Amino acid sequence: MFKTCLGIVLLISCDGLLAQNVSNSFNWGVEHCGYALGLVMNELNLLGHLIIEKDVQLQSKLYDLSSKIDSLMQQKCNTTTLPVFNGTKDDVYSSCKETPTTGVYMIQPEKPFKEPITVLCDQEYESGGWIVIQHRFDGSTNFYRNWKEYKNGFGNLDGEFWLGLDRIYQLTVSQPHELVVLLEDFDGNKTFARYDQFEIADENQMYMLSKIEGFSGPAGDSLGNVKGMKFSTQDSDNDTWKDSCAVTYTGAWWYSACHASNLNGQYLRGETTEYATGMVWKTFRGYYHSLKMAKMMIRPKWLRA
Repeated sequence: MFKTCLGIVLLISCDGLLAQNVSNSFNWGVEHCGYALGLVMNELNLLGHLIIEKDVQLQSKLYDLSSKIDSLMQQKCNTTTLPVFNGTKDDVYSSCKETPTTGVYMIQPEKPFKEPITVLCDQEYESGGWIVIQHRFDGSTNFYRNWKEYKNGFGNLDGEFWLGLDRIYQLTVSQPHELVVLLEDFDGNKTFARYDQFEIADENQMYMLSKIEGFSGPAGDSLGNVKGMKFSTQDSDNDTWKDSCAVTYTGAWWYSACHASNLNGQYLRGETTEYATGMVWKTFRGYYHSLKMAKMMIRPKWLRA
C-alpha cells in the first residue's frame, strides 16, 4: 500500500498535463496514502512503547541485580571473622609476653575470662607483651559499623580489625593496663602516643573511657580530652553533641562534641577536603590528613620493662 501511494504521487508530480485528468486518482491516492502512513505511524508508536517497556524491565532487573550485589558485599563486610578458641591447653599462653614471636595466639588472662581468647600479640615494640586491639593499614575493612559489631569485634587478626569492646573491657578491668597508639601518615612519617593508664567501663556504662592518663609521645595528646566519654556508633549516639558525631564523622569512638581523634573513621588515603571524617589524630596531622596506619595496643603495666 505504501509503495502504491508513492507511485501515484510520483506520477502526478512528473507529468503536470495529466493533473486535470487524474484529479480523482490524486484524491484517492492522498486518501489512501494518509491511511497507509497512519498505519505506519501506529506501528512505529507501538514499537516505541514496546522498546520503552523492555527498557523499563531491563532497568528494573539491573537494579535488582545491583541491590543483590550490594547486599552480598555488605554481608561480606559485616562478617565478624575474629576466631574463637578451638585448640588445647598446650596451645594457650597466660599473656602475650610469653609468646615466642609476633603473631596470632590464644591467651588465658587470670580473670574474668572463662575460656582463652585469640589475640594478635606484638613482641616487637618496646620489649613486647602487647595485645593489639585495633589495626588499620590499607582500608580493606569497613569500620563504619554498628554497636553490636563494635561490642563483639570484627575483621581479621591477620589484617585489619577491631578486637571488640567487650574483650577490651574485660582485659583492662582485670588489672592496670597501658596503651600505645602507633601512627603513620602517607608521607612516611611515623609517630606514637602513649598513656600509662587505660581502662574502659562495661556495656551498662556504654564502654565509657574511664581511665586515660599519663600521656607521653611526639604524636601529641588527641585522646586524653575525652576521658569519661561513652563510646558511640552510627546506631548508638552517646556523645554530648546535639547531633550524632559517629554519623557526622562516619566513625565510632569516644566522642564528646565531637573529637580530636577518629581512628575508626573513613580510610581516605592522605590529604582530603573532608573535615575530620578520616582516620585522623589532630595533634599529628590535623583534620584534613587521613592517616595510612593506626595500631592501638595494650599490655599489663607490670610487663613494662
